[in-house]
Amino acid sequence: MKNAILIGVWVLLLAACQQPTVYVFSENLQDEQRNQLEAALNAQNLPYEYVELAIPSDFGEATLLLSSDKIYQKETQQLAIIMQELGYQPEINYITRANHFYGDGNIGFYLKGADGEDAFTMPSRLRTTYCSDDKYNDLAVRFSNEYVEFTLPSGAVVRLRWEYLYGYVVIYFKTYSQTYSHSQPLVATPFGAKPSDTYTITAHVNYPGWLDCSLQTVYMD
Repeated sequence: MKNAILIGVWVLLLAACQQPTVYVFSENLQDEQRNQLEAALNAQNLPYEYVELAIPSDFGEATLLLSSDKIYQKETQQLAIIMQELGYQPEINYITRANHFYGDGNIGFYLKGADGEDAFTMPSRLRTTYCSDDKYNDLAVRFSNEYVEFTLPSGAVVRLRWEYLYGYVVIYFKTYSQTYSHSQPLVATPFGAKPSDTYTITAHVNYPGWLDCSLQTVYMD
């Protein structure tokens, strides 16, 4: 009986020793992202350690590097979901990359926010465009640090709260929000094609009509 107990304890200790570790590298994350990441890592199954080293420049924004000798599929899926919930599309690699190599089932977790040199700046003055209702096209829209103001056809000004969140501009109206993705297409003008900052709505809203528009500013020479 004593021997059986000792064998059981040894098996448990061996299993604990064999449990892989998630090595977490992160850069330029916002405070909210860091808090969400910490909570999500606490909720998943594997132990984890933060590594205070720079992420190689050739890595994408979200990368999982897996051990070549043992793959933990369920745990890897959990980690990929964490990245997706933070607004990233994970890239999964099973081989050595930039001298980062993992064995014994260990996993490298790499997450990069926007570089400080490429920090987001919202133009202060834009116009509505591509509205579902044409009467709301070309309204003046002004952005400040916390608020955005729409000047309606009647001349009334509506002030709403906005923020830049996980790569999207988000404007809040009552109990819901309107989200915009950013691009910089060339826009045809009487003076030729000109660069722009364009914020395209990701979903249409039924009300108010002036919020069912994309936003754009065109830069003239």
